[in-house]
Amino acid sequence: MHTDEYEISLNREVNHCQQVVRKTRSKLEGRRQKFGMEYPQAAIAAAEGRLFIQKKELVAWQDDIEALPQWEQRLEEYREALAVMRISASRF
Repeated sequence: MHTDEYEISLNREVNHCQQVVRKTRSKLEGRRQKFGMEYPQAAIAAAEGRLFIQKKELVAWQDDIEALPQWEQRLEEYREALAVMRISASRF
């Protein structure tokens, strides 16, 4: 069953997920540029005292790395649901 409300809700979820994915990627790239390395190297360098980074920033970096694939998967699922809904709506 297709209703405009479902489609509107799915569109909102797609947009929200796109924003979160874009923002998270931007933060990851910003950290990579700021420290000149990827997270694994930064974590090692911080542990060895070669990189001065606050513990909470290192934790946030790791959290973003872990969260990104989850948000990307959620985005794909909403896109698929929206596509199915649009296909079913075109039949009527």
